[in-house]
Amino acid sequence: MPASTRRALAAVVAVMGIVLLVVGAWIVFLLGPSGEAQFSATSKAPGALVVPSDVLNAVDVPVRVTATRADGGAVFLAAASSTDVRALLATSAASTVSGVHFPAGRLDLHASGAGVPADIRTADVWRLTATGAGSAGLLVDQSRAPETVVATSGDATALTDATVTLTWDDPAWFFEALAMATIGAVLAAFSLNDLWQGRVIAVRGDVAETKTSEATT
Repeated sequence: MPASTRRALAAVVAVMGIVLLVVGAWIVFLLGPSGEAQFSATSKAPGALVVPSDVLNAVDVPVRVTATRADGGAVFLAAASSTDVRALLATSAASTVSGVHFPAGRLDLHASGAGVPADIRTADVWRLTATGAGSAGLLVDQSRAPETVVATSGDATALTDATVTLTWDDPAWFFEALAMATIGAVLAAFSLNDLWQGRVIAVRGDVAETKTSEATT
């Protein structure tokens, strides 16, 4: 292989290695050993908070859903089949999670409906439920997907200024990112070493050629 081609190939591999190292190390730092990724958003509008199946079931690991009220009032949180939830909420006012942003840790909310939220606490469709003063949380597995989680008021007051938080954690993500960083470091080290050795050999060759030229003159 010509020396120029070898150097060009080594430079490309070195850049790839550095990119893998930086991205992998960055993800390791963000996730931590537990592999935790957390996202949240706050809705100021009155009405239910909804986490649809395309977000809730996007990753094949359990997700912790937490709803918190700024006024400290009661919170009702429940999970059920997406079809049943759509029928229950109908045209009621709701803020639905429509996007997840990593690594910003932000959720997008889409407001819809204008009707007064129905009291859905006594419906017989819920697979999981949780209540609490100020906040409530559920750990939702993926065995019954597609499902939707709904947070609403647990008392007679309207649910406003409420925050929904989604947390996924999988230690495998941490080790995958660590492996990425390690592979990147190895590629970068070998490629940069190859570039350095090629430069040293080229310089030595130039020096030897210069001495030979001087000796013949």
